[in-house]
Amino acid sequence: MIRLRHKVFIHGLRIYDQFVLAVSLFVTVALAKGVTSWIQIPIIFQREYKLIESVGLIAMLIAWTILFNRFVKYDTNRFVSLYQQIYGHAKASTATAFLLLLAGAIFEFETLGLKSIAVFWSLNLIFGIIARVVVRLLLVLTRQIDSNKRNVLIVGTDPDTIELSQRIAKNRELGYRISGYIALNDEEASQSSLELLGTLADLEVILEKERIDEVLIALPFEKNVEQVLEIVRLGYELGVVVRYTPSSKHAHILKTLHLETYEGCYVLTFFRERHVLQLLVKRFMDLAGSALILILLSPLFALVALLVKLDSKGPIFFAQERVGMNKRSFKLLKFRSMVVNAEELKAQLAEQNEVDGPVFKIKKDPRITRVGRFIRKTSIDELPQLWNALVGDISLVGPRPPLFGEVEQYDWLFRKRISIKPGITCLWQVSGRNNLSFEEWMELDKQYINNWSIWLDIKILLLTIPTVLLGRGAS
Repeated sequence: MIRLRHKVFIHGLRIYDQFVLAVSLFVTVALAKGVTSWIQIPIIFQREYKLIESVGLIAMLIAWTILFNRFVKYDTNRFVSLYQQIYGHAKASTATAFLLLLAGAIFEFETLGLKSIAVFWSLNLIFGIIARVVVRLLLVLTRQIDSNKRNVLIVGTDPDTIELSQRIAKNRELGYRISGYIALNDEEASQSSLELLGTLADLEVILEKERIDEVLIALPFEKNVEQVLEIVRLGYELGVVVRYTPSSKHAHILKTLHLETYEGCYVLTFFRERHVLQLLVKRFMDLAGSALILILLSPLFALVALLVKLDSKGPIFFAQERVGMNKRSFKLLKFRSMVVNAEELKAQLAEQNEVDGPVFKIKKDPRITRVGRFIRKTSIDELPQLWNALVGDISLVGPRPPLFGEVEQYDWLFRKRISIKPGITCLWQVSGRNNLSFEEWMELDKQYINNWSIWLDIKILLLTIPTVLLGRGAS
């Protein structure tokens, strides 16, 4: 019965979202046609629609379904917050609006202008949020009166497990009822102060006799691999949901776990490459963004090149060998901001380094030229790296590419930052830049890698604009 309600809920919400999409589009077209009353609605259907418009409409409906399945959490998962549901719906609605705007230009939909799209987006977003808030309130109310509860059996008796179960029981909105605990073995059972239903050896009997909807495993995985897998097998055979709570040090690793098949064999893959579609979108952003900025700023490039040449002897550009993805080397381009023999003078200034870790930085570096100080302050010296992004050496967003000498001094925990393509800007640049310690810088890069998405890249790019314009932290 619970699973039936679960399926009804999911399909009902899907149908509702598709209905809201259709109604929002209909209202958008109606308003664009000047329809102000129900009597005028037939006006919409009086015109003959071109074949390309019909094909475009069908393509959009398919794309809508894909986008909403990708971003919207169609699930009654009790651990999914209302914020996560609304955020997913907002992303899908925004992506759909952009798609509609693009389709309007490609398929020549005369009625789909910017104002019409704004109406469509607003209606779709508002009614989607209302539905999720109402559903969440109804679920909370039913769970507050002990309805729609799920019985959970907890495997484990250590203090952390007890604390977790108390938090679950205290938060009645989750809709869980703790049915009991079982210990790993007789020795653990004898040392526990809990009222136990038995040990792991009794699990199959307990699941058959008791009304258990879910099993929550709270055992150290590395010490109990066989036991955890046996619990999962029992849950699968008896139709009971099994959840596992990893330790915090393993959680980010398990997020990357995927089950795949190879020559008929099952393979557990960790750190699989990012989703191909997202990587293609990221590469498209790099190509389009870098090419556009290079074209728009070409007069500035010419002016800076002239100033650099007149200010001091040496080449206009400074090409430095850097470490790319998976230790591949490339030449990083910058406008030259230092004297020609800057690398030779570096050894003499080593004691004045103001940044911890393997990175070398001095606020009042005597090697910097007059023009160099200005273009560094305004980050103009970084602009030639757009060429690196265009040819694929780096991305617009990603960890800054280090020097080979810096990588050799990395602690092994920091080496993950060279596992992906480096970039021009990242969380470090928009979160304090030179004011951060080396460890904080590395931690921000790790956060970016572990939580990467196209939306995170867009957010960082938008935050980079005021950071560069205001010169916050640049040097």
